[in-house]
Formats: sequence, structure tokens, C-alpha cells
Amino acid sequence: MSLPRTLTPDFFSKLTDSIHSGGESFFQELHECNGAVKVLCIQQSCIAESKYLVEVLDGSVPVKYKHTCLALIPATVDGDKQLVGKIISFNQYKVTPTKSRYLIILTKIAILPGDFRHLTTHLGPGLVYYPGLSVKQQEHAVPQAAPVQRTNQPLASGQTNDNLSGPIRNSDDHGPQRKPQSAPYTDAPKPVNTTGKPVVKTADGGTGGPINIADLTIYTPKWMIRARVVTKSQIRKFNNQWGEGQLFSIDLCDSSGDIRGTFFGEAVTKWYHFIEEGQVYSITGGQLKPANKKFNSLSHACEISLDENAQILLDRNDDSIPAIRCSFTPINQIENMAVGTIIDVVGVVARCNEVKSLQHKATGTNLEKRELLLCDTTGANIWITLWGKKVQQLQNNELEGHPVIAFKGVKVGEWQGKRLDTQASTKVTFNPVLPEAGAIKQWWATTGSQMKIDTGKQSAEPNIEDIMSIKQLTQAANQAFQFRTLGDNGIVLTTRAMVEVIKENTFSWPACMDCQRKMIKETGHWVCTRCRSTNKPRHTYILSLKIADDTGSLWATASGYVGEEIMHKVSAEDALALSDNNDVNAAGKNFVNIFEEARLSEYIFKVRVFSETYMDERRLKYRISKAIRMGRCVDAAVKCRLKEIGQLL
Repeated sequence: MSLPRTLTPDFFSKLTDSIHSGGESFFQELHECNGAVKVLCIQQSCIAESKYLVEVLDGSVPVKYKHTCLALIPATVDGDKQLVGKIISFNQYKVTPTKSRYLIILTKIAILPGDFRHLTTHLGPGLVYYPGLSVKQQEHAVPQAAPVQRTNQPLASGQTNDNLSGPIRNSDDHGPQRKPQSAPYTDAPKPVNTTGKPVVKTADGGTGGPINIADLTIYTPKWMIRARVVTKSQIRKFNNQWGEGQLFSIDLCDSSGDIRGTFFGEAVTKWYHFIEEGQVYSITGGQLKPANKKFNSLSHACEISLDENAQILLDRNDDSIPAIRCSFTPINQIENMAVGTIIDVVGVVARCNEVKSLQHKATGTNLEKRELLLCDTTGANIWITLWGKKVQQLQNNELEGHPVIAFKGVKVGEWQGKRLDTQASTKVTFNPVLPEAGAIKQWWATTGSQMKIDTGKQSAEPNIEDIMSIKQLTQAANQAFQFRTLGDNGIVLTTRAMVEVIKENTFSWPACMDCQRKMIKETGHWVCTRCRSTNKPRHTYILSLKIADDTGSLWATASGYVGEEIMHKVSAEDALALSDNNDVNAAGKNFVNIFEEARLSEYIFKVRVFSETYMDERRLKYRISKAIRMGRCVDAAVKCRLKEIGQLL
């Protein structure tokens, strides 16, 4: 696989030569490039406003090496700061030594057009850091912050700590050294906890003192934080190539921000029962690394990995450290979010379903679930499903009177529209004392409770500028399928098209009232294939339709409320009754009429593109997740343009 030809070859090697020949003065100067240098970003991590740590590769072949840079993104750069797969062009740079490598600070940069994410997927795992840009500690000493000590005894002369969480060692490793006689505390023993249990005492900060969570980066050398444990997950066991393992995580916050901490292996046994939600702890000795946003919804760019050697001390309570920090997403924006995104949400309980018990397919154990319909001041609503122990946290009497509930760390899902699901680490707060909760409570008391709630409503209008033709959509889908960038949940694309054909032979299926899965007949009775419910099914649409525009066509499926929208609000139960009885409805239309009416209607479609395997063959599939009639979209576009024109006048 070849690299883009615009990349600058041998940039790393030439920079290495300049560092060795420039001496100490090289690190004090801002260097101008003879011509624009172009590198490809393969990984990014935001550490502050307009500051990104990026891993890049130059144009050297064969492709073996990468390096870390600090990219200063100017405010004039368009887009959402998505740098992975982009070519970064810069004219100025500065080099500063860190603990292990020389950090290249890029200024006067530009993001060039083009998307090469398919290259990063294949190249990233096999690359190593360019060896010539590694810092040799004996040649260039990097000043480090003073470590946090648990005693008032000074360190012995000549000792240093080159590992953020490792033991103190001699800086000269060439052989044993004689201890200076003038150092009175050299032989003082290091405090050791021989019990093997966590130390329970009040921490007063040590010599270094705590720093704000918001100030932590992966390059912070030695640190100690004082933070409150907001949530603590259950212990999760797993198996990998190294055998069995276990982990649990905690969310920590102080007055400046929040961060995720994860414990592995023996640290789980040592710390799980010591750490309690709501308590304040002093923590040091963990490893800072870029946050994995697939599993971490917190705003911090880093997360902390902690082992049994970490120092965690129970601290005194501090009212300046908040009990919880949330970044709430308005409900009307959830429709446009990707499936699997972890968010915080707050809303008033407009409706509440009864507790239901399902059988876990893998373990055979019973699992409780409960669905709540949340509304907020945007007027939109969404169903959220509580699972397991989260169901027991909210009693029936607490859900009376439409309480306001805040959820921290829920997952966006999709089944007949967007939904939310609680996770093991989700924090549920009943009637929280927050400004957002107060505003929602006041809105519900004045106007919200009078609104007509449509649970099948699709609240968010599409962005007109994101609409593509059928030809462009299929090209984008085929490219993502070819380079295997669809992921587990696929991608969502938007198109404007007309319904050309709807298959009439199989347009619905019998769905379970409890879990919406297909029901089958066994010995004359309906049985759900998932939860084994024997209630009467409710037929729901599973349409197979062909949509087309002047550039092409494609076959897609549409189910549930989306299918009902395409069928002009005629329910699947009514359509099935017309088909079975050969009858007409109240409008005087028969089964054939309602399908004819649905054809040749124009919509804005949101199409989820994904792949599935059938008979050992991967196939590309299209599923319509949203359908909005063109009239509604034109009205929304006109209102938006009129508002923009009014702001210019």
C-alpha cells in the first residue's frame, strides 16, 4: 500500500541530524522550513483548546517509523478538528526534549484536503517510534517536577525516577556506586506497607501537593490528585492471549474536570473494596495514557491506568470538590449522534413502563429492564432503558409526579429510532440539584406537561448540506466496505430520493410486545424467539423498498415507525387486516391503494450502511433509519435561511 506522494520523505532523519549538530541552542530556536513539510496523521489526542498531540509519519519508504508532535491548530482551520487520516502541512516548528523522545511542536500549519484513514488502519499497528528522535538520558537531562513523597525525608543525591510509576533508581546504571558520606539521609529506609492492604489514613498532599485534573496530560511527569469518586463499576472478567484477567473502573472529578481510572489484575483485588463512591482520595503512581473514546465518555483527553503499586489514600471530605460533573446533551440532538456514543442526559419522566423480566441468552439468568420516556426543554423525547440493578434504584413511588432524573454515561442505540441504554458504569441521580434540572422542572410545570407527546416522533431535522445523491452514497458505501472502515455499527449517510418499488408479499412480521423481536407459532401458540413471551404479537413493518434519484437506485429495508412514515401513517396491523379481509379502510382505500399511494413519494432518507456475513460472504446492506417528507425538510431549510438572512440585515 503506497503513501500519498505529497508527503515529505526523510524528514525524521534530517531532523535527527539537525538536533545532533545544533546542540543545546537548537531547542531554544523557532525553525523555518525551506519548503512546506507534509506529514500524515495516524492518531490524535486533544490535550487543551486548539492543542493536539498527534502521531505522524513522513514520506519515507518502506514505512516503519512514526513520531509524536504537538499540533497548534489555528482558529481559522475549518472542520471538527478530525486530524486522523489528514495530511498536515507546516512551515515552522520547534523541538523540545521530553522524558523519552524529542517533541516536535508544529506551528503555522494547514490541513490539506483528502482522507487517508484507510491507510492508518493498516499501517498504524506495525509502526515504531523513530529511534533517532529518542532522548538519551545520559546525554540530555530533562528537568522533572519534584515527586510526591509520603515522608519528609529528602531523596538521596544521585537518585532519579525515570518511570512515572516505577521505583526510584540510580541515574548511573554502569555499576554500583559508593554513597557519599555527606548525605545524612542516604541510608534512611523507604516506608514499606508490609500488610498488603490499602493504607487508610488522611493524606495532606506531601511535598509536591495536588494538581488539577484538567492539567493532567500524558507528558505530566509526576503528579498527585485529590478527587472524588463519582462512579465505580462492577468487576469485569475477560480472557485474552495472556490468559484470564479482571478490571474495574472509577470516574474521578475535582473542581476543574473529571477523568477515568481503570484498575487491572492484582490491583482489582487490592483496591476494589477500599474505594467507595462519594469519598475523596489522594491518588498518585498511575500511568497516564490517551483516553479510548469508544468506551470513555468523559471530556478529558487522558485516562489513568492503575496497578497494585499505586498510592491511594483516603482523604478528608472537601465541599469544593463537586459530587458529580456532567455535560448534558439536549435530547433533540441525539437523533444525529452515532450508535454507540456515550453521553450524559437529563430529563423529566413523561411516561414509565412496567418492570419486565427477560432471560439472558448467554447465561440463562433473568434480567430486569424498565423503559422511561424522557423529555427536556427542547420538546423532544426519547426512550431510555434501565437494566439490572439500575431498575432497582428507582421505585414506583419515586417515579410518580414526573420527577427529573440525570443519567451520566448512557449509550446511544437504535431500534425503530434512536434510544438510550444504561451501562454498568451509568450514574443515575434522582431530582439532582443542577441548573439544567431546575430549568426542566420549571418548563414541565408551565408548558411541557400540556404538550402532546408523540413517542414515534423523529425530532431532529437533517442538515441540508449533508445530503448526497444515490450515486455518491453508494460510492462512499463501497469505499468504506472495501477498506473495512464500516465498523461494528456501520455509517449513516443522508440522501434525497423517491420510493420507486415496495415489495407487497412480505411487508410485516409478528413482533413481541415486550422486546420487539420476532414471534413464531409453536403448537398453536405465539412464542417470542428471544424472551419466550407468549403474549399476542403486534405486527410491525419490515419493508423492502427500492429508492431512486436521477443518478441511480438501491434496495434498502425500513422497519417500525420508519416504515409507518413511508406508508403514510397506515399501521402494519391495519395493512395486514386489509390484506387478509380484502376490505377497504375508513378513507375508502384497499390494500393495493395504500401501497400505490406510498410509491413515488419523495423523502430525505437517513441510511445506515453496514455489512453482514451470509454463507461466509460479506455483503453490503442498507437500512433506512429515518424518513422525512420533502415538504417538512423544505420548510425547515427555508426557516433556517430566513434566520440567517435576518442576522445579516
